[in-house]
Amino acid sequence: MFEKTLTDLIQGLRANKRNEAEYIQRSLSEIQREVQLSDMHQKSVAVDKINYLHMLGYDMNWANFNVVEVMASPRFGEKRSGYLAAMQSFHQDTDVLMLTTNLIRKDLASANIMEVSVALDGLAQVATHELAQDLFDDVLAVMGHVRPYIRKKALVCACRLVGRYAEGLSAFVPLLKDRLDDPDPTVVAAAVSVVCELARTDPRSYLSLAPKLYRLLTTSANNWMLIKIVKLFAWLTPIEPRLAKKLHAPLSHLVSTTTAMSLLYECINTAVAGNIIDVQLPAVDSVGREMDFASLCARKLEQFYESRDHNLRYVGLVTLAQLQARRPELVAAHYNTIMRCLDDPDMSIRMRAIEAISGMATRKTLVPTVKRLMSQLVLSNTVALQPNSRAELNVESETLDLPLLDAAGASLVSAQGTIVSPKIDVSDVADNPEYRLAAIDAIIDMCSRQSYANTSDFEWYVATLADLVYIAGVDVGLRLSERLLDVTVRVRQVRAFSIKMARRLLSDSCLVDRSCSDGTNSPVLSTSAYILGEY
Repeated sequence: MFEKTLTDLIQGLRANKRNEAEYIQRSLSEIQREVQLSDMHQKSVAVDKINYLHMLGYDMNWANFNVVEVMASPRFGEKRSGYLAAMQSFHQDTDVLMLTTNLIRKDLASANIMEVSVALDGLAQVATHELAQDLFDDVLAVMGHVRPYIRKKALVCACRLVGRYAEGLSAFVPLLKDRLDDPDPTVVAAAVSVVCELARTDPRSYLSLAPKLYRLLTTSANNWMLIKIVKLFAWLTPIEPRLAKKLHAPLSHLVSTTTAMSLLYECINTAVAGNIIDVQLPAVDSVGREMDFASLCARKLEQFYESRDHNLRYVGLVTLAQLQARRPELVAAHYNTIMRCLDDPDMSIRMRAIEAISGMATRKTLVPTVKRLMSQLVLSNTVALQPNSRAELNVESETLDLPLLDAAGASLVSAQGTIVSPKIDVSDVADNPEYRLAAIDAIIDMCSRQSYANTSDFEWYVATLADLVYIAGVDVGLRLSERLLDVTVRVRQVRAFSIKMARRLLSDSCLVDRSCSDGTNSPVLSTSAYILGEY
């Protein structure tokens, strides 16, 4: 009659902070005696206490058999304690699991819905391949239970069992299909969630569910369920292209009318991923105007990357990059907005903005884009390229108040004869090596893409490569060397200027003296020497 309850154990732990380990050892000794008692109530209290200590990191495998005993109690409160302890501590190699098969089967067939519920919860957590195989049919039988509460749990439990016993999937899918027509909307939502989870790895097996999913898409007002249905169609449409035309009307309607940003994102993402934007049918916007579906999606994306919420801006830029790969002319109209995202304090948003802006590069936008990215790369410790002395240049301060590129986009190497560190504020994001590598890769890619299709001034490009030697802040010497040599070999007209830049690089004593240090981009010196010797 004086045994400690779980509340007493917790209060004792709080009162014994200085000798907590000693107190826990005494408590464990008491628990070991209590679980051997014949009184099931005291045994269940002891299991509660050892389960709590298990959550603090103490081993309770020695009490596994006692947990099974409590699971078999006829009183629900005690049974629940046993199932909870099993869910917390049992694993695939727990030897006593083989003793639970008939116990769980009995609880699944119980007239008490709470016992059925706790059995489904426990089985979903502790099921091994053998348990799943033995009890799979029992769980499928419960899916037709009269109570929606049990049908929902049975769906989720069967989903977990399929992960352990894949052979049961063929028997599960027809019943899962029936639950999509369940009269209870919460059961339907659970069925959709299960389909979404299973289709993640093998969407082709659930293509037969497309008609029922389409019906739910056009009739349901549950945004969370609609999100999952739309996501499912993003996986199914590439497998069955005919779905694209069928989905055009409901998706365009949702894009035009929904105020839920999460649903709007999934609709646009599915429209792009499933090529639904390429269907030659008009969409109707929120004011009744007919327009191209892809144009509607591009316009709606503005709500994301112009939002103050960083998460919305991020997903908006990710989807914009996907749209750009299919309809670049639509994305080009958002150039100025994406450029503003390059100054966002969030690095992940800047990285996605670089990805988007790189794909938007044209002859008209190349120079201002490169200028913006290079201005972010300038650090206070940028190495100065000084072919002339400071006295000759009349430089008194440590830095010059000049932009990295002049108004015409000319490089400082060609325009000023020197590279120095402009007095600008550089954010922590711009100092991040990962961001700097991404920015430099974007500059090189934009300039050299499709055999220099975007580049009209090759002297500017060569001078830009020379600038990057000094302002990169990361080791990209091999990449710069490859690009410098490639443009010099391909473009005969720029060779004279490349020779000039090569001489200046090799004449810079600071760069040469530091050529053995890491991160100095010294491979460019070897390429410069080759250009001088070859041309």
